[in-house]
Amino acid sequence: MKDDLYLAGKPGTDEVMLGNHALARGAVEAGVDVVTAYPGTPSSEIVEALNEVSLAQGFHSEWSTNEKVAIDVASGASLVGARALVAMKSAGINVAMDTFVTMPYGGVKGALVIVVADDPDAHFSSTEHDSRPLARQAEILCLEPADAGEAKEMVRQAFDLSHELELPVLVRSVSRVSHGSANVTLGPIRRDETNPAFNKHYGFQYRWNVYGPPGTRSKHEWLVQQFPKLEAYAERSPFNDLKLTPGARIGVIAAGLGSAYAYEAIRRLGLDGKVHWLKLGTAFPLPTEKVSQVLENSDKVLVVEDGTNWVEGLVRETAQRIGSMCRISGKGPGEAGEAMPLWGEINTDMVVRALAAVAAVELKEDEARRQLKVQLEGGVCPRSSTLCAGCPHLGSYWGLRLALQRYRDDVHILNGDIGCYEQAGYGIFAENLFSGDDSHLWKAQSVYEMLDTIYVMGSALGMAQGQSLADYKGGKVVAIAGDSTFYHACLPAVANLAWNGGQVVFMIVDNRWTAMTGHQANPSTGLVGNGSEAKRLDISEATKALGVEHVLTANAYDIKTVKSALDQAFKLDGPVALVISGECRLQMIRRERNMARPTTVVDPDRCNGCGLCLRFGCPGLGLGPDGKKVQIDQIQCNSCGLCSQVCNRAAITVQGGTH
Repeated sequence: MKDDLYLAGKPGTDEVMLGNHALARGAVEAGVDVVTAYPGTPSSEIVEALNEVSLAQGFHSEWSTNEKVAIDVASGASLVGARALVAMKSAGINVAMDTFVTMPYGGVKGALVIVVADDPDAHFSSTEHDSRPLARQAEILCLEPADAGEAKEMVRQAFDLSHELELPVLVRSVSRVSHGSANVTLGPIRRDETNPAFNKHYGFQYRWNVYGPPGTRSKHEWLVQQFPKLEAYAERSPFNDLKLTPGARIGVIAAGLGSAYAYEAIRRLGLDGKVHWLKLGTAFPLPTEKVSQVLENSDKVLVVEDGTNWVEGLVRETAQRIGSMCRISGKGPGEAGEAMPLWGEINTDMVVRALAAVAAVELKEDEARRQLKVQLEGGVCPRSSTLCAGCPHLGSYWGLRLALQRYRDDVHILNGDIGCYEQAGYGIFAENLFSGDDSHLWKAQSVYEMLDTIYVMGSALGMAQGQSLADYKGGKVVAIAGDSTFYHACLPAVANLAWNGGQVVFMIVDNRWTAMTGHQANPSTGLVGNGSEAKRLDISEATKALGVEHVLTANAYDIKTVKSALDQAFKLDGPVALVISGECRLQMIRRERNMARPTTVVDPDRCNGCGLCLRFGCPGLGLGPDGKKVQIDQIQCNSCGLCSQVCNRAAITVQGGTH
């Protein structure tokens, strides 16, 4: 990211920008005062960019401990007149929901823009959750950009809209917009002096207290009375584009990124100037007058959108309200060939097939294109992601594997959480395995098959406690979470474990960074988001303070100490917490890049090709030319020394340098 795109870029110039950077630029142009977020792919780059320029631009930008805290901080700033932005991924808005649906009851004084990056096809997420329906639940405006250029403009205008409507505004991006690049026209950067002020009766009685007189019901009444303003904006919004074609009886209504696919499909089928077109940038509310015009002038309408059939449902509501008999197709039930799936991402090919069926256009297959796709698919090697070479989590998991071997016939339950370490449940060597209701032992062939449950941030410890309190005695019950996850969502579960009990071993794998989303700082790092030094919080002390009596520690880069600590933990009665510390190897190397590094080598005379080290899961290890003995990929290897501890024949050694 270049600072000049945010600070020195001249208004009117064009730059090719990542969608998330464009969203950030929109906030800078709007004169944002306070920025908050918790890292989460595909949204992380928004606040990474804003953190970089916050000091120079004179606004506050932070990584918060979780999305609930982030939206509370941003909301509080908006109540004293500040222009605040909070960013998160789709899973994060679930964490923020309590405040998200309550804040609109009193509205805002300054501005509050909530940017959420959804993840259709679940590239980086546990679900394909669609955030747009939440705007209806909160009764606020939702904007949905089609590309990076529109994303910048939507965020910039969202601040003014939030101030005008006195309500939060939701801007919904998706992975292909957030992580795609497009041309962005830079606008002027606003830098007004904000004079924070607070009046508890601003605008109406007890404005910021949902329980204060005249009460919650009356504040909801006020919120409902703002809705006509949202509808009026939807009709005049520059992000909604209607083009009616005289004589056409087919309509296409496309929202956000779906409009790019739909436009290309129209061109590919030769339907330019032959269909009615409505491009939507307001996902809620819809511009019902424009939608009605398409419905009234069409026999068939295709709705194109990325995510669920949210817009399609609103279009169907409009059709019912005006008594339209137009047949609507999209992602809901439709005739053969017309309906796109309700899961995964859409693409141009899907839209072409659906539109061809709706418009009764013969679809001619491009044989050359099909053959090329077949050839390319044949050359792609299927693979899963792995932990990085030298990752401390590899040492933590291998120590856990060794400690559990003492109980080799038991069915242990290893509950995982969200972070780099979740990859231990990705099952890259998995087969189609099924069993009945009784406990069944499945032996993990590698580190990547160890975790049994993975759901959401903070779920592992609560689930482990539930398994223990349900009197599961078939094996050890373990919960595993990282340092950032610990502060994000585990603290209440730690208190619950100390309070209500349970025979659980809680492993906190502390690598000092929120590494999976791009190495952002967290309370274990000793830095804040803009790189300034800060207090480093101690996980062991926090766990003890919440009432857990047995708190152990170990070094992730020393497998023997990890195993020894786990041996002790499994013998103790009641809840046990084990903090396994080892800084992310990539961050260590970046910081110490000028130091002489050691070299990890394999003695071919000692290596017997047993493959034990390959099961360790480090991508720096692989088979040599003979396909039997192991060799080190010196480009990937970070010389952490873990693989030398795994090898029981002393065939792998670390030589020279500073280890």
